[in-house]
Amino acid sequence: MKRILLLLLSLLLLLGCAPIGARASTDAAQPMETETPEKPIETQEAVSVDWTDLLGESPVSVRTDSPTPAEDATFEPTETPAPTEAPTPEPAEEPTPSPTEEPTPDPNRPMVALTFDDGPNNTYTDSFLDVLEKYDVRATFFVLASAIHDDNGFLLQRMVDLGCEIGVHGQNHDNMKNFTARENAKRIERTKKEISESIEGGYTTHLMRPPGGAHNAEVRRGAKAAQTAVIMWSVDSADWLTKNKDEIVGVCRKKIQNGSIVLFHDRLNATLAAIDELIPWLIEQGYELVTVSELLESTGEPIEYGVVYSRKKIGE
Repeated sequence: MKRILLLLLSLLLLLGCAPIGARASTDAAQPMETETPEKPIETQEAVSVDWTDLLGESPVSVRTDSPTPAEDATFEPTETPAPTEAPTPEPAEEPTPSPTEEPTPDPNRPMVALTFDDGPNNTYTDSFLDVLEKYDVRATFFVLASAIHDDNGFLLQRMVDLGCEIGVHGQNHDNMKNFTARENAKRIERTKKEISESIEGGYTTHLMRPPGGAHNAEVRRGAKAAQTAVIMWSVDSADWLTKNKDEIVGVCRKKIQNGSIVLFHDRLNATLAAIDELIPWLIEQGYELVTVSELLESTGEPIEYGVVYSRKKIGE
């Protein structure tokens, strides 16, 4: 093996020592090509090549240079904006309901005022109010101070709630002609006070009816001093006398006319049955059932204290 390596090494040395001229003649035997110096490659802009004919697509921009990659930009973290608080809507104001106005009687329509004496009565008065409410009509109750108790004050309250009217019938059922004007005024005032204390928010009446309808100058002067008018009637149903439903209805149908004030008592079964029949009949006849004040004031004239009224003045 060593001998072979020495022979190869000797061969290589002999080849490397060949004459220089012999190598030059060998090189000269092949013509030298003149090389055109290459121009320096210039950085070119993007070349727009029309690929429509080749690919049938829109022109594509091709870059022939190798741009230096841009330095990595340093990004600062973006602050997350704080959430905007939605404005809290202010609650809308609740509309203030308008008070319900009491219906105003038509002065050109025939009207009648039904009145009831001697109450309040724990046995009957509430039933009388039921009938009035059923037909949606109003009436006037003349009450006694001696009949008002802690356990029936709600009856007076219900009268007012239904649009009815309350008047004074006296401290009790005594004949007021037996008292002086001063005494009558005091008795009327005491009854007005009893009525007011039974009504939520108070109540002021300007009407009185003497028991039995008995009145004279002393009664009228007492009524004026107590700021009340004296209310009588033009139709007496005579319920207190007959105590018969059919007779009560018959009398009223015969005598009632435009402007009438009708006398009843809210303490009789016959009267209760009579008005349940009479009221729808009056409505069918075209009558409007109103309070005494509404009846009298429909003329456009104020009610005067101490003056006696028994019906609405028509054409006078």
